[in-house]
Amino acid sequence: MSEEWVSLLVAWLPFILLIVVLVVIARWQGMRSRGPSGVSLIELYEQQVAETRKMNTTLERIAVALEQRARQAGS
Repeated sequence: MSEEWVSLLVAWLPFILLIVVLVVIARWQGMRSRGPSGVSLIELYEQQVAETRKMNTTLERIAVALEQRARQAGS
């Protein structure tokens, strides 16, 4: 029974090592990922989300003003 386990482990060892190496490289590159300004990509995404929320707020105010204008014109 132990010979079967050893042969199975030896057969799968290259695949397991390959996966481990890929995960380590991906994590290492993820930690080093920076935008052109030197800011991390996560910080850039957070800035983008904040800017999108501001834009949505402004667009909602414009939509409300247009709806009010349309109601006044229709009255």
